[in-house]
Amino acid sequence: MDEWNMADNADVAATPGAEPPGEEGLLLDYLRRIGADRKDMFAVFLHLSGLRAGNKKSHFIDIAAHSFDDVVNNNDATLFSMNSADQVLICRDVPINKVDPVIEKIRGLFSEDPLTLGESGSLDDRFTTWYDLSNPEDYRACQAAVTAWAEEEEARKRREKESRNTMGAAMSGVPLNPTNLSEIGQRLQGVRVSDLIQQQSVIEINPQAKGKVLFREYFVSMSALQQRLSPDVNILGNIWLFQYMTETIDRRVLAVLSKRDFASLPHAISINLNIRTVLAREFQSFHQNVRQYADKVVIEFQMIDIFSDLDAFTSARDTLQEQGYRVLIDGLNPLSLQYFDPGLLDTDFIKINWGVEFVGEVSGRRMTEMHDAVKNTGRSRVILARIEDEAAVKWGLSLGINRFQGRYIDTIVAAMIAKGIV
Repeated sequence: MDEWNMADNADVAATPGAEPPGEEGLLLDYLRRIGADRKDMFAVFLHLSGLRAGNKKSHFIDIAAHSFDDVVNNNDATLFSMNSADQVLICRDVPINKVDPVIEKIRGLFSEDPLTLGESGSLDDRFTTWYDLSNPEDYRACQAAVTAWAEEEEARKRREKESRNTMGAAMSGVPLNPTNLSEIGQRLQGVRVSDLIQQQSVIEINPQAKGKVLFREYFVSMSALQQRLSPDVNILGNIWLFQYMTETIDRRVLAVLSKRDFASLPHAISINLNIRTVLAREFQSFHQNVRQYADKVVIEFQMIDIFSDLDAFTSARDTLQEQGYRVLIDGLNPLSLQYFDPGLLDTDFIKINWGVEFVGEVSGRRMTEMHDAVKNTGRSRVILARIEDEAAVKWGLSLGINRFQGRYIDTIVAAMIAKGIV
């Protein structure tokens, strides 16, 4: 069993403030370290990322990984689990007949998936790839494959980071920090927010049919709020402190919306709230005012909030749905569908944020995977947001998505209103 210790890996240990290397980076470094001593070593890749979305659920991937426990614990073998769900087993002096039965067991687990149809070791085998690491050509091919994975993972992380920082970078001023947070929080208690609440529609587009407004999202303009609170402080400059501040914003928005006449609302509305807000007394007060119209309210939760406390999310989701509200997950991007099945969270809707960079970055195979993910989640539950042009709508339609939100959609809704359609 390979001993993975800090001394051996000092060169891949994270520098202070840097993000630690992912499994792809660790595997690449491992291959570099064994470069001079590869005798009797082989690697086998299990391409689980190529499974259909329904077969790629985390508990299935975990079962596949744990199937190698006996091989890893009793031999000189190491298993690397990629972020994409692929698995890589590297062995030294391990008989093939100890590994083959495990792989066939895993192949059997996914026997109904087209990925497993080829015979093991044949040219048609898309489920596994074997490398004789003692062979220089195989070793270089293995390194090249892992390098491509590592670069792809870094690109994904970079895109997600850029997406998170886009709004914060667009606003000027000193970043929000613990010192100015207290002062701004006090101002927020008394500042007027009712005139800062904006709306954006989510519509459904169907062939040979009129567009239909599903609901309108109510949200506070952050740039306008910054100008009113403290123009010299970038309230989006620190995502974690901003998340804390949004609980106060939630309370102010709920107070405003609870006074609305929900009986006369032509369309349902959505509100983006913190999970802690929904579990607090302010939301209960809101519910007392709108309880018979709860079906007209969609509560949106951010992914970052959900994964910070899954138990709290589950409690909030169940309570809301029992009371008649609908629940939406916000904060996904198209590429995340390769790594995460949002349908597992049992919400009424999921919202995926579009970005023009996804067109050129997504291969045909991954488009197929995302199409399958949309199908498995349920196309009536998926909304493609941040739509800026017609190309984004066409891209969404190609995946089976027909519910959209964004500035381009605003122009469509305006035209619908002008024609008296809505």
